[in-house]
Amino acid sequence: MFVVVNKIAVPPERMQAMMEAFEREAPRMKHFKGYLGMELWKAEDNSVLAVSRWESREAVDEYTNHPMFKQHHGDVSSQGGATYYEAKVL
Repeated sequence: MFVVVNKIAVPPERMQAMMEAFEREAPRMKHFKGYLGMELWKAEDNSVLAVSRWESREAVDEYTNHPMFKQHHGDVSSQGGATYYEAKVL
């Protein structure tokens, strides 16, 4: 399994809208081959970790090369990027 973690700084007044946007878009993610699911982890500092699970790095690359990725992420160069992990469920 391959896991991608995006840390998103969210102003408190935008938190609800941001969480709702993720919920609204989540069903569309299921159309990507290799997508296994996503979790949102809200931290006490009002940041959110968007943790997505994929079958492989190739599946992640297919998504990041798709127009929907730019729609979801905008200018990723201003967001600090993501951290990638190979994972094994025990």
